[in-house]
Amino acid sequence: MNAALDETVAVVIPTYNHAHFLGAAIESVLEQSRPADEIVVVDDGSRDDPSSVVANYAGVRLLRQANGGLSAARNRGICETSSQLIIFLDADDRFKPDTIALSLETLRNSPHAAFSYGGYELVYPDCRHRATFYPVPPDSFGAFLEMNPVGMHGTVLYRRKMLEEADGFDRSLAACEDYDLYLRIAHRHPIACRPEVLAEYWQHGANMSHDPAFMLRWVLQVLEARREDAAAAGLVQHLDRGIVWAKGYYVRSWFGQLKSACRRRSGDRRAIVRRGIALARLAPIAMLEIAGGHIRERSRGGPNQALRRNPGSEQP
Repeated sequence: MNAALDETVAVVIPTYNHAHFLGAAIESVLEQSRPADEIVVVDDGSRDDPSSVVANYAGVRLLRQANGGLSAARNRGICETSSQLIIFLDADDRFKPDTIALSLETLRNSPHAAFSYGGYELVYPDCRHRATFYPVPPDSFGAFLEMNPVGMHGTVLYRRKMLEEADGFDRSLAACEDYDLYLRIAHRHPIACRPEVLAEYWQHGANMSHDPAFMLRWVLQVLEARREDAAAAGLVQHLDRGIVWAKGYYVRSWFGQLKSACRRRSGDRRAIVRRGIALARLAPIAMLEIAGGHIRERSRGGPNQALRRNPGSEQP
């Protein structure tokens, strides 16, 4: 295997109605200290005009397709590039200047790893902060069953060979398709990671992860699909812990949304309540336990520990 620093890198940017974000994403790729060998934007049937944005940047290729979802767009990017390594950047996120260079270095130091990932920064309209970084050992299938330690897909650099071996992203999944792929790859191959911040995960109202009930429904499906693999590896307890973790994470996320909406007197509180009802059907025990903790804290007049956002992955 060639040293990772000598291998070619493709950056694939799927976009769907995110033309207003796309320019900043492309510029973050063009400003890399180690340039990408290929930059491809996949327009997944957008109703806006990403072509007018891409036209401003020489060397960036635009592919168009009928709307098929994020997995289909990413898979198209895999098929239409030839580089040995691939990294995906959502159109509303951004790389840090050394994302590619540091990711290549990680794979160079871990020649058997199927992919590498790193830290990331959460960017809100009025602030930004570093997300908690969760490292894993090279033999990491159990760790991935217990939670999604990656958090942001834009920090992941894949070896093409392993992506193709896994048949890419599962088009049947409406969410958590990246977590599903991590699990399928980690079941067979080592994984590498590094703590440095590699990318910026921009938060806005259109983020898919803004709906905790929707996300929990899909992460539970992804985990249950790995039960046979977990059993064969003697890791069923890890998977069951992952289910408990996911339920607690998304219930805490929902309580955080509710608290924020009430405090700021903003947002669609009816929609938040509807999400809570859906979430209670998926995770009734977690909902009761965390709500009970909130009530006990309020009765004592102490800090609201129950509503603290669970640190780390924004999208299991």
